[in-house]
Amino acid sequence: MSSDATVAHDAGLRLVSPLSAALGFADAITDIGSTAAEREVAHRLPREEIARLKALGFGALRLAADAGGRGVSLRELFGVARDVAAADSNVAHAFRNHLWQVEAALRQRGHPFHAHVLDLTKQHKTVGLGFAQSDAVAAGARSSKVLSRLEWDERRHAYVGSGDKVYATGNLYNDAFVGLAVESRHGETVQYVLERGDGVSDEDDWQGFGQRLTGSGTARFRAVTVPAAHVYPPDPPKSAEAAPWGYTFHQVYLTNCIAGIVRRVALDAVEVLRARRRNFYHGEADHPAGEAVLQALLGRIRAYAACVDATADRAVDALQRAWDSYGTSAEYEATLTATHSAAEAKVVIDDLAPQIASWLIDLGSGSVVSRAGALDRHWRNIKVIASHNPRLYKERLLGENLLTGQLPPTGAFF
Repeated sequence: MSSDATVAHDAGLRLVSPLSAALGFADAITDIGSTAAEREVAHRLPREEIARLKALGFGALRLAADAGGRGVSLRELFGVARDVAAADSNVAHAFRNHLWQVEAALRQRGHPFHAHVLDLTKQHKTVGLGFAQSDAVAAGARSSKVLSRLEWDERRHAYVGSGDKVYATGNLYNDAFVGLAVESRHGETVQYVLERGDGVSDEDDWQGFGQRLTGSGTARFRAVTVPAAHVYPPDPPKSAEAAPWGYTFHQVYLTNCIAGIVRRVALDAVEVLRARRRNFYHGEADHPAGEAVLQALLGRIRAYAACVDATADRAVDALQRAWDSYGTSAEYEATLTATHSAAEAKVVIDDLAPQIASWLIDLGSGSVVSRAGALDRHWRNIKVIASHNPRLYKERLLGENLLTGQLPPTGAFF
């Protein structure tokens, strides 16, 4: 991307928002954006790019300033994450599980397990997940564990475990991993924090046609050592009054990533039309940039991108209100509204975003189909992110709720 794409003429369309610039991320995000197509073509994992964001404190933004963070709101976090997604959606997606762990830890920072997660975050390290050993159970179920059993090793005075994590998004880049297991000494379910070391695999076996650089394949753990001090009791059960929907963050974050891709499509559309040199013989202008139908299509892309942005903002705002109500009498209703808003945003954005990405190819015609430009990555990345949680089920839920008042499921994906 050229420097012109950072700010489209008079459109207010920017790769880097004023917030990200004020927080010191402008150069990093711009550089990530300028090399995204090259990485896609070469299949170069964004290890350096992610490490740079870590060092700048992206993974710690939600921590208070005196705890190693910047004290941003949830809404502001999503704003910066959208900028990162506009630069490279792979990079933004790779941080999702860590950022969720930070949110969970902030709510229960008094628990030693969550205090450990916050301490790692303060050090600008990131934490991955160790759930879902296989996909043999229903999608989204929580019954499987990666290190399903931690065996006590008296010689090491530590636990030892092995297992595989499927769909291990971001784990290639993470410094530690958390999960549930049964420990052998007392037969109790525990939480653990496993810091990267011997026995942790770095294989990149993800075969998706989009989001190819997120490290979403299989993470393998072989005879890894978990110190006894890093094994903790499980979280206490929620009270009967607490809102049961605890995973809305995950869905809104993915939709937020798609909104970032759509913004990048709009920015790339400006560059495509400016750079296009040849018009069709039956066109009405000497240069494509002066072609009325192409200007109209660019305007359509801009308008739809703005609507996607606003729809994503609505879901983020609802999630912020749910967060603000945590532990109050308003929590249940605010959290229910947030999960419905997340579903509504997903239905709309999953439908519109691939179409907007297709219009980019229409705008450039045969001039932009070269693999070197990798403009097809936008459509592919959108579809892969959207596939995490099919909108068909969200549509059904929203319709059934209007008809009968049926509430959303309370497990993962809602």
